Amino acid sequence: MLKQRIQGLQVKTVSVKGSKADTGKLQALLAGEVEVYELKGEGGTALPTLPANLNRKTFTVGAKTPTGRRSCYLQIPHVKASANYTTIPATVIGKFDADYDSGIKADFCNMKFDA
Repeated sequence: MLKQRIQGLQVKTVSVKGSKADTGKLQALLAGEVEVYELKGEGGTALPTLPANLNRKTFTVGAKTPTGRRSCYLQIPHVKASANYTTIPATVIGKFDADYDSGIKADFCNMKFDA
């Protein structure tokens, strides 16, 4: 996967399945700063049918720093029925980045929207 940034703004995320050589050639074509991410694994279990109700969850994820708060949104289109408000923050806090621009780990995860 390639992430392209121009003047510090994330412009596009390009998902490419190919050899490292092909990804390198594509990276050379993109303008601005380009980050390369390697797909390490895929998980989960395929659902045989669409659930009757999708239970989307949206969270504000971030960290308090000496210069203020750094935060972003985390939106999960559908979570397992066994996942609840306590299990999701436990998965996020200390493991996810607090925002898009830094490596600071999140120290809070607040539910913003529950559908």
